[in-house]
Amino acid sequence: MTTRDQYMLELESMLKVIPEPQRKEWLYDYYIHFQQAVENGQSEDDAARELGDPRMIANELLLGYRVVQAEKNNSFGKLSKAVFATVSLGLFNIIFILGPYLALAAVIIALWASAVAIGIAGIGIVVESLWNGTFSIPQALTLGLISSSITILLVIGLKALTTSFYKMTLKYLKFNTRIVKGNIK
Repeated sequence: MTTRDQYMLELESMLKVIPEPQRKEWLYDYYIHFQQAVENGQSEDDAARELGDPRMIANELLLGYRVVQAEKNNSFGKLSKAVFATVSLGLFNIIFILGPYLALAAVIIALWASAVAIGIAGIGIVVESLWNGTFSIPQALTLGLISSSITILLVIGLKALTTSFYKMTLKYLKFNTRIVKGNIK
């Protein structure tokens, strides 16, 4: 098996999570690089050295792909995949991306859970009062209304906070991607 074939197989195996049309396009670019190198009298080993480690190339391509997917779909699943793709590029990213991302995501999830709990508590107060007479009906409805109002305000605020967190994380991932690729602008 030639150096080119080994290189391309390794690159292709690491990019198997990418949809086939995109993966084929990327692999074709690297295949052409090998072909042009040979046409210019360069060995396949030299061309492979010039390209660099296929694992690092695959990680960079995956990172770019994941960031674009997160931008298009606006889902935390896609954003998390982009964050983990960034982390695969080195120790720096584990410290400066994964830690803060997980901490802030946990806080946002906890806030959403609290908002839901306050809403459920308001419903529970009304149901409990109707069933067991813990509060008078006007008191129960007042407490339920207050609880519902707080829940609505929390949901509005958390929606804005979650959207901001998502956008800021994407901006930071793009910035980090430019740094990793050596394109600081």
